[in-house]
Amino acid sequence: MPQTRRIDHISDLHFNRIDPTATEGLLAALNGDPADLVAVSGDLTMRARSREYKAARRFLEALKAPVLVVPGNHDITNYWPWERFLDPFGRWHRFIGGETEPVWRDEVMAVIGLNTVVRGGLHLSWEGGRVKRSRLRRLLDRLEETPPGLFRIVVAHHPFLAPEDAPDTPLARRAAPALERLQAAGVRLILSGHLHRGYVRLHRGVAETARPGGPARPELLVVQAGSAISTRLRGEPNAYNRILIRQGQARIEPRRWNGHAWVSAAAPAWPAHTLDEAEAVAPAV
Repeated sequence: MPQTRRIDHISDLHFNRIDPTATEGLLAALNGDPADLVAVSGDLTMRARSREYKAARRFLEALKAPVLVVPGNHDITNYWPWERFLDPFGRWHRFIGGETEPVWRDEVMAVIGLNTVVRGGLHLSWEGGRVKRSRLRRLLDRLEETPPGLFRIVVAHHPFLAPEDAPDTPLARRAAPALERLQAAGVRLILSGHLHRGYVRLHRGVAETARPGGPARPELLVVQAGSAISTRLRGEPNAYNRILIRQGQARIEPRRWNGHAWVSAAAPAWPAHTLDEAEAVAPAV
């Protein structure tokens, strides 16, 4: 019988700017039916202050499921420049853990973190992200060591593909070549946040340009989560994604906070080559 796994994908918590009722409800929802893994795609804090990190750690420690978490741009300080440039992840290591690019694996799926946070950029564009070559190389090495047949997932903070209605949305720098490399390495999902918007985009780059007669590359979905509990909303309610992995396919169920409870929302749509493929990856509602 095919083995099924579920990931609860949350992002952009922003402790110190949270909705306490939504936070309590989210913890109850996640613990009421624990997933196989909770993936957190960054921005645990608002300003990387110690008290914010302590609140985020209490939340993570209260979860019953295993947790994989990567940092976001808000998780390194912007008010102590010397700390930002000399020890940007010092507080992360102290309060969250030693890894900014953790790995979680079982006999069905392999989930690997990618740290896209940068210390600074031109014109002090501190919020932007980048897929650094060294970090991508490390990720690709880890994928090479992953046993064949596992469903491969990458968790990062910054977006790799823009929403269809906002094609000029800033992305992680070097996202485009990274997408090609990750798809060639068999990655099926990239889970990210940062934009406080939930959507799903399909990347077909390698699959469409594969050598005629060569092996087909699996399609790669970029899955964005909205802000889980922050009051810093951008036109969408608080939300997270439930992702079901079964028979080599991913089914995405967005869940939204309606002010009283977490409920299933309209499922995302993305183009598919055939009707059968569309049905195979249709979201659960």
